[in-house]
Amino acid sequence: MIQAQMVTSDQRNIVSVSWGDHLAFGEGDGKLHTVAALRRRIERWKEELQAGIIHWRCTRDRINGRYFAGKGYQHFFKGIKQAIDWDDFVIVPEYANEFGLKAFLYVSLFDDGWPLLPKIGREISYHNKMHGQHVSWQSDFSRKNPQYALVDRNFRKRQWGVLCLAYSEVRHHLIGRYQRLVKAGYFDGLFVCLRSQSRPAEYADQFGFNEPIRQEYLKRYGKDILVEDFDLQKWRDLLGEYLTCFLRELRKALSGEQMRLAVGLPRGTVLGPPMGNTTLQWPIWVREGIVNQLVIDQNSSKCPSMWHELWPMHRGYGYIQNYLDGRGMNSLEEDLVCTYGPVLDGKNTKLYLARQWRKRSDIKEKDLLQQPIVQGLVFSSFRHDNPGPIQRNNWIV
Repeated sequence: MIQAQMVTSDQRNIVSVSWGDHLAFGEGDGKLHTVAALRRRIERWKEELQAGIIHWRCTRDRINGRYFAGKGYQHFFKGIKQAIDWDDFVIVPEYANEFGLKAFLYVSLFDDGWPLLPKIGREISYHNKMHGQHVSWQSDFSRKNPQYALVDRNFRKRQWGVLCLAYSEVRHHLIGRYQRLVKAGYFDGLFVCLRSQSRPAEYADQFGFNEPIRQEYLKRYGKDILVEDFDLQKWRDLLGEYLTCFLRELRKALSGEQMRLAVGLPRGTVLGPPMGNTTLQWPIWVREGIVNQLVIDQNSSKCPSMWHELWPMHRGYGYIQNYLDGRGMNSLEEDLVCTYGPVLDGKNTKLYLARQWRKRSDIKEKDLLQQPIVQGLVFSSFRHDNPGPIQRNNWIV
């Protein structure tokens, strides 16, 4: 049995690992394709990034779903694990433990994929060909239950990949999925990321008119959101309540597993691009002890590995807070002192800052780590391990 090392005081950061990106586009040990390479990189993450936690992103082959490709194309992620003869859910926590790190399974809540558009639609809908212009993936649950995707007020458009948490069936399915996944390995915790790769809403309040939401709003406020004027902020807050409901139920389901729960979200009070003005009730999550860790300042618009803009021609508008252009946003320093500090002071929830979308700066990072409310920073393993693809600014390796 491997003797685990103790976590030291300088191991305060998190390394975020998108294993699929490593396998498909990494080079050398940066591919993470062998257990030896993985072990060497974990040691480097500990020493060079001062990592105490690994967020290991779940690959889509762990979720029941299907890949789709236009004629003459092949999905570059399909089959990338065929030559892998080891179980990452077992090996990653084992090696993390050996070096004194914790391993959290990384799952994406709003990322169940989308059907492949017709060819003419693909030609005009994408600027970034690397973001699946001619290929797609969709979970079986989303594909077989289109009624559970967020819908617009006219029931004409759905935001594929973003499931509506107002349905108890959706919450039950996702919690069951996460329970199955964590039981397949030896993880210390679960990291639920609120980023989404789905196509952004055309305007911030476009989606969120599913029947359970309609009925609950009618019950509370006597207004039919499909045909009457209504209070937008009350509706946004209601959407946020369903996210809180999901996290409460997930926390309860994980309690028997002794799992720590972390949530990744944008900075501020709303989900923001690409999903809308849904209220983020993170102060309630902290106050009730639902989450052990908050990772803030995330970005759904840009790939954290290569910084490709995912949907450059579909930005959307009408956001109360928009981290892409700074609208309605405070500075990071102001938020840390005035927004997050008072809520987190004296509580057990730890705050981490996502830095995967920022250029490395020793001075800036040192200043942030000196903020009393900041437990640590989060870095991208791909960007740290693969200077070649980063320098070339493409996926060809």
